[in-house]
Amino acid sequence: MTTTIWTTRHAVARAHGCDLTVLWRGPDSWAWIVTVVGAQVDAGVTRSLERAQSAALEAARRHALGGGQIQLDMF
Repeated sequence: MTTTIWTTRHAVARAHGCDLTVLWRGPDSWAWIVTVVGAQVDAGVTRSLERAQSAALEAARRHALGGGQIQLDMF
């Protein structure tokens, strides 16, 4: 019998009009990135998947409460 163990190393979600990405960066290190239309709004690194997800969600919420505006590059 074969046993399969799944490990989450990349999670993507949408909240408050933002794209939230959480990536495993190595032992005890998770990076999170919040983008809108491909433009980075906020990012950071935490020590657990749960903290990274919470931080990304909070950053998206702050962005939405702040008016949700971004400055897109012209060229």
